[in-house]
Amino acid sequence: MAIQITQEQQDGVRILALSGRLDTETAADVELVLQDLLAAGESRYLFDLTGIGYVSSAGLRVLLGLAKKLDGGKGELKLCGLNASVRQVFDMTGFSKLFAIFANRDAAFGQASKPRPEAELAQQAARLLGAGRSPAPAHPQAQALARAAASVLGLKPMVAAAYVSSPAITPVRVSPPAPAAPAGWLAKLKALFGKS
Repeated sequence: MAIQITQEQQDGVRILALSGRLDTETAADVELVLQDLLAAGESRYLFDLTGIGYVSSAGLRVLLGLAKKLDGGKGELKLCGLNASVRQVFDMTGFSKLFAIFANRDAAFGQASKPRPEAELAQQAARLLGAGRSPAPAHPQAQALARAAASVLGLKPMVAAAYVSSPAITPVRVSPPAPAAPAGWLAKLKALFGKS
């Protein structure tokens, strides 16, 4: 039985929608397509397995081979649309723990578009310290968090009433940082906000 492979490109991600059976006979077809894509420099993949009714060990091997080639920050591989029987194969073989698996394409792209934790942390800290583009977030502890962050960074906070993002919160502005930031400032911010 043949496998159908439909390709799309979205937000720098190569989407491969498979339909049929991913088994010993069809795994080689998928592998050939992947070799061409890798040779062309593709490094971000989303496999939409909505149309796949069966996956054998040969199919799992192809996916695992691609994951190994993309490991170490060389790329990204996500899977979506696994039906109950295909998901059971992934769960029983332990492959569910090896891949980022999403319910559908929207969920996969929602996760993919999130900034890295470090970037998100830096943006939150900038907003809390009054250095971001938008006012401080409407969070009940925003002022206390900003003061704690400023203290950890060795900055002196100044309360500014120029804008208020929530009636209950007065945003905190801080003076510009000293020319050289204290050593380990990112680690201090991560510790402060509970990020590891």
